[in-house]
Amino acid sequence: MAGIGFKLKSVFEKDTYFDTLKGVVYSTAVAGGPIFFSILCLMLLGIFSAPMLSQEGSHLFLVTIVYVFCFSLISTGFSQLLVTRYLSDLLYMKKNDQVLPAFTSVVLLTITLQFILCLPFILSWDIDLFYKLTALMLFIVIGCIWQLMIFLSAIRSYKAVLYAFMIGLSVSFFLALFLGNKFGLNGLLHGYTVGQIILLMILMANIYIDFKSEVKPNLDVLAYVKEMPLLILVGLLYNMGIWADKIVFWFGPKGEHIQDFFFAFADYDGATFVSFLTVIPSYTYFLVRVETDFYTNFKSFYGAVLGKSSFNRIFEQKNKIADSVKESFIGLIKLQGTVTLVCVLFADEIGRYFNLPILGTLILEKAFIAVFLQMLLLTVMIFLMYFDIKKQLLVVAAIFFFSNALFTVISINLGYVYYGYGYLYACLLALIAGFIFLNKHLNNLEFRTFAQQPVVKIK
Repeated sequence: MAGIGFKLKSVFEKDTYFDTLKGVVYSTAVAGGPIFFSILCLMLLGIFSAPMLSQEGSHLFLVTIVYVFCFSLISTGFSQLLVTRYLSDLLYMKKNDQVLPAFTSVVLLTITLQFILCLPFILSWDIDLFYKLTALMLFIVIGCIWQLMIFLSAIRSYKAVLYAFMIGLSVSFFLALFLGNKFGLNGLLHGYTVGQIILLMILMANIYIDFKSEVKPNLDVLAYVKEMPLLILVGLLYNMGIWADKIVFWFGPKGEHIQDFFFAFADYDGATFVSFLTVIPSYTYFLVRVETDFYTNFKSFYGAVLGKSSFNRIFEQKNKIADSVKESFIGLIKLQGTVTLVCVLFADEIGRYFNLPILGTLILEKAFIAVFLQMLLLTVMIFLMYFDIKKQLLVVAAIFFFSNALFTVISINLGYVYYGYGYLYACLLALIAGFIFLNKHLNNLEFRTFAQQPVVKIK
């Protein structure tokens, strides 16, 4: 994301309140559009659609959307890091004409995979055929949007990304209400899905405009499956880790049966989704400040190595990377820590504003801290990705997933007072592990850089 981060940085440099607000909104759209905007849209739909649906119908609609987002993210998670790495290599080698073919291939593969994965559930789902087919289409579309967000980080027009989300989600909201009022549950889901399709089409158009190419689509990206198999596991485990606690609550003893294979736990779901909105400042700060500064020092270090600079020069650049990482964490902790502290102090008021029940508000306090820790964890993992230390990445992702599932089970058995601690401590444990790996790598960066190079045998 560093490329578009440099473009967004220029917005903040104008140093006016209005430009700062614009920068935050643009950054939110680029870094977390599918998450933040969709949560807001669903919250509004939940409020305004209540009079037109029964309580069971309203629950089924919201749970359908949540399941679509959850399992589309998991099902595309295994390939996201591979695609990211492939795209990064293409841009580094200035093979811009290969970006569009790669994007087209990834979208086609995603459509095929999403269809195959979702079809058994659609066939076994005892509900209206139109609703099932619409849910299938939405699952495919959201899966494509997750993949498309990778390529959006390389386009030049960040404004187009914001406009796309504003148009697509506005259509989703208003068309869902209009059709829902006329056709009930089927109309509500269909209207929402049409808006997501429009969002996908607009975002795709921007990529096709930015990366014109006459090269035909190819499957070169699949070669990275053999070269970097650990990235598959890292992406899959991390995305499963994000949802592990929610899934445990859904299908655990406290889960509410909605219909067929649909379960939910409204108190926990509502609290965690509200808490995600609080990390918007961190996403903005990371995109505009953290990654851009880190990338600049990272590039200078390896430029010094490749340019055969003196050891003192290389060591100086290494220290700048370490300082950049340290300053990044201090900045994130100050910014997001302040936001999180305020949210925890006013958790009762925030819970009442979002109509959360007492248990939901109790969970909310821990969820605020957990998403703060998860943002720090994501930052650590991105730094580890830059240094391409996949085994350590895999360990961190595995700790995050397995500890989240295990700790959540333990918290359920301990009682409602402990709900949310599983997610919180899983983020903390994975963060500590990731920080240890990162710190160890930075301390020996110059040694690892030279010692890990392949030895060439001279004949």
